[in-house]
Amino acid sequence: KKKKKKKNSMMQHTSNMHMKESKGEKIKDGLTIDVVDEEQVMMHQTNKKGENSNGPDSSRHHPRLLLSFRNGLAEPDVGVAESLQNPTNELDHFRFNLGIYRDYALAQQLIQGEEARDQALRESGIKQISHVKTTHGWLRSMMTFETRAFDVIERGFAVVMTNTLVCTILHEIAGLNYHDRLLQQFDTVYSLVLKTSLAFLLVFRLNRVAIRYWEARGLWGNITKHSRALVSGILSHCKEDVRHRDNAIRWTGGFAVAVIHFIRNDKSFPYEELSGFLTKVEIQKMMDSNHCALYAASKIKYALKRSLPVTEDTPIGIAHARTIQLNLLEGEVNNLIFQVSGMEKVRSTPLPIVYVTHLRTFLFLYLMCLPYIWVVQWHWGTIPLMAFTAFALMGIEGAATECEVPFRKDRANHLAMEAYTMILLNNIQGLVVQAANMDLEEQQNGD
Repeated sequence: KKKKKKKNSMMQHTSNMHMKESKGEKIKDGLTIDVVDEEQVMMHQTNKKGENSNGPDSSRHHPRLLLSFRNGLAEPDVGVAESLQNPTNELDHFRFNLGIYRDYALAQQLIQGEEARDQALRESGIKQISHVKTTHGWLRSMMTFETRAFDVIERGFAVVMTNTLVCTILHEIAGLNYHDRLLQQFDTVYSLVLKTSLAFLLVFRLNRVAIRYWEARGLWGNITKHSRALVSGILSHCKEDVRHRDNAIRWTGGFAVAVIHFIRNDKSFPYEELSGFLTKVEIQKMMDSNHCALYAASKIKYALKRSLPVTEDTPIGIAHARTIQLNLLEGEVNNLIFQVSGMEKVRSTPLPIVYVTHLRTFLFLYLMCLPYIWVVQWHWGTIPLMAFTAFALMGIEGAATECEVPFRKDRANHLAMEAYTMILLNNIQGLVVQAANMDLEEQQNGD
């Protein structure tokens, strides 16, 4: 009887499994497994040709089954994450397509607008993002021409080479002889005085510009640092009013993009750069303001104040805690404003004109006199020798001029602000999505 009863129980259990399989479900290790269409687990990271990063047939390697608990969060099989080039980001997109973030409006908006946002920022900052870097090796860095900023010195270089050509023709064709002994004495004098002075002036000029360039880069690094801290604090302490909390986060992303275009004096910029963060109406209002960065900062402060309200009816303990937290978060916003002020200082305060004028005058006179000294000894070889010398010395001054205010969009040597902002916006998106994932896990665990 016991064997017969056990056999009937097993048959009943097998029958239930077949019934569930017929409804689109399977059983594995005591867990319910939903059969998911293969298109739902395809990778979403594609290259410029529209193919998957692992090849056009990479979707075949994704499992058709998705583990899910009836009362909790659906999680993909481990094989999905292992097959992705960027597991965390692709996993977020995977969950987004399954509708897991339907109760988290901001997370949905940021994920949905990520592709358009990244593409717009890449196109806007293509000049800095795609140019040769110092880490690419000697050969690639030496063979580049655009990053040498020749257009900064081309006029002065043309005048020097014209003078050299005239000097050489007069000496070699017209037969004009220069006093060799007098020129040798002059060469000794200017070698001791002019060469030493020019070397000092050029080194000092380039050194000051390098300090300014690094200062500007440090200010952008501080914007990234304080923005991350601000968003992290908002997500941790502003859970009572979700709408204003999300507004504060959205305008934090808007602030970063606003800084780029304010420091460049741009009157407008593509709406897609803030896709998922701000609406077109909000972006337009920000562009129409006198100071778009300060406008975004004021929006952040307003949202923070509304998300941490303190009224007469608020208990003393809660009011005290909210006030402290509000002061800390507003301190991060103030730090963001300080960085913008620092960049305004770099932009509006170049090196004193008296120093630049002195350097350029004596450098130009030195190069104009040099061919008359060299032509006696080098003859026609004076022309290529002068081209090399002029490009070497004027190139140092050109490099200093190029990087003195490193905020322009059309200069390859200037700061890649679009790249910094794209990283920051993706960091903000990651923090928001991670907060949503943690909230879902708490719901699943019943905490």
